[in-house]
Formats: sequence, structure tokens, C-alpha cells
Amino acid sequence: MKIKVKVDSNLRIKNVFEPPLELELRADSNTLKDVLEKLYDMYPYLRFIDKGEMGDDLRNIYLNGESHFTFAEGLKKRIKEGDTVRVEAYMDPLAGG
Repeated sequence: MKIKVKVDSNLRIKNVFEPPLELELRADSNTLKDVLEKLYDMYPYLRFIDKGEMGDDLRNIYLNGESHFTFAEGLKKRIKEGDTVRVEAYMDPLAGG
């Protein structure tokens, strides 16, 4: 199963983290939480998920334009082929000395 995932972020790392990106998930990985776990596996330095909950680096997650906060299932909301998930990530700018 292939799910389109768009990651919005104020952070871009050339040739490393350049959203938007597209993910391919297994058929048994079909929840918003699975998307966040896959993103964390790809980019472990970003806190997409923490202890099964939305990580500190996220502002919101949208499934086909609807905020995950509107779903009774939350991150357990199932996704299907052709759905679009948009993840808004935000990292504080790094300060130099």
C-alpha cells in the first residue's frame, strides 16, 4: 500500500531532509501512528512520535485535509490507499555562538 505523506517544516537539510516526501507503507501499517513511526525511522533526529503519542516537533497531522484532533480514534485513525497525510513539523531555529 502506498500512502502519500507531505511533511511541512521550517527545517530543511539539503540532501537529507527535504519535504515534501512520499512514503510507502505495508498493508498492515495503516494508521496515522504508523506514518509517524515510519517518519521517525527515516529521521530519528526529529521527534515525530514519542511513547506512542505525537512528538514535540509536531504541530498537527492532517488526513485528507482534516486535523487528527477531529477524529475520535486520534492517531489510531486508519488510512487507505490514495489518502494524503500532511504532517506539520516545527523545530526551533538553532542558535549560533
